[in-house]
Amino acid sequence: MNHSGPEPEPVPAPGPSGVGPMAEELLGSAPDATPKRPPSARGRAHTFRVEQEERSLARRELAYESVVVVILLLGVYTIVTAQPGGVSGYVPPSYGPTIEVQLGTPSGSSVTCGAGGTAYAEKIPWVNSTQPVTTGDVNVRVYEIWDGDIIPDFGVVANATPTDVCAGAAPGSPTAWYVVLQAPNGTNLLTYNAGHNWKSVTDAPWNFWVENGSAIVVVTGSDISGTGRGFAVLGFANGSPVKGSIPL
Repeated sequence: MNHSGPEPEPVPAPGPSGVGPMAEELLGSAPDATPKRPPSARGRAHTFRVEQEERSLARRELAYESVVVVILLLGVYTIVTAQPGGVSGYVPPSYGPTIEVQLGTPSGSSVTCGAGGTAYAEKIPWVNSTQPVTTGDVNVRVYEIWDGDIIPDFGVVANATPTDVCAGAAPGSPTAWYVVLQAPNGTNLLTYNAGHNWKSVTDAPWNFWVENGSAIVVVTGSDISGTGRGFAVLGFANGSPVKGSIPL
């Protein structure tokens, strides 16, 4: 008697690893035993360049983002600190009207100095000023007219008495200079040079009102009149700049 039933399923053949497909699925396929070729030098260089470009791009993006943040912060700061009407917090100083010193035409002559030698004295009348000023408000300069450069006094010693504008040695250089302030009556009151500013020829105070009709005597080592030099009075008084100048 023939008993027929379902035919048995065929058993799958073992895989390359020597185990069945089920085992291979559970255990994973065996690693490829074929050795891989190391990348060539050209390939490594290409990889390096790609990585460098990626890092450079990241740095540029970070820098761009930083600039944007700074601009935004500055904009916020400007809005917060702005004053009504769009005026910033800085307020420039305001000066009064310029005080003009009118100087007269210079006149010069040679003088013999007390310690020997000859100097040149150029007398400049102080005609007036639009507002009164003191000697402490102003200083004086000899300068080159074509470029405005100040002519230094080369450390010259200003030596005068009430009656003598050159009581000591003559200035040692042709353009070395000092100044003597004379009262309207011709008495010498003060001397001035860049190193010591105003100084009394006696023991009297050095800071006082400059009278109209006074004179300034520029004492130099030689005659520099007509050589492109000028004389200037500069300063600041009661909130106003002081200025006056004239060619020598």
